[in-house]
Amino acid sequence: MENQNNKKILIVDDDELLLGIYAANFKEVGFEVFTAHDGEEAWEIISAGNIPDLLFTGITMPRLTGFELIAKMQADPKLADIPVAVNSHRGRPEDEKLAKEMNVDEFIVQGATTPAEAVRRIKLLLGIMNVYKIALTVDKYDGAALVDFLNKQQGTDCDPKEAKEIILEIEPKPEKNEFKVNIKC
Repeated sequence: MENQNNKKILIVDDDELLLGIYAANFKEVGFEVFTAHDGEEAWEIISAGNIPDLLFTGITMPRLTGFELIAKMQADPKLADIPVAVNSHRGRPEDEKLAKEMNVDEFIVQGATTPAEAVRRIKLLLGIMNVYKIALTVDKYDGAALVDFLNKQQGTDCDPKEAKEIILEIEPKPEKNEFKVNIKC
């Protein structure tokens, strides 16, 4: 389990199965997770002093919808800057449009986005970078040429003939299409 610096996430959904799936996925990577079955219950959690670092909410729920909860949070100066991700069952264009108008940070469409991808996107939103480790196969395609290039660029000395395993570490940066690349042998 990775340490996510004790980041708190409040997950709100009236679908018990989805709530459990997302809670498990976020806990697995080290988030502290609070759950609520609708916006009203979420508001009670927040009002009790459990201020999340991020709100991850569905849209259509009893008592208080996701959008109504977001509006209440945005009206409170102490909560207005908390990042918000909307998790949409339907992926309707009108919901996505409203989310943009409300300055929602992420609009995630279930079915088109796996829970693991949702976690990855939330980590990026919160500035928690993943480092992807990829084993290079140097005897196929351009593997040896890439190792040679990275050795020269980074001043490393990974010898494809001697190294049991050569790992390429790729760390995405917050800026789109920017990455830090390292080679390990």
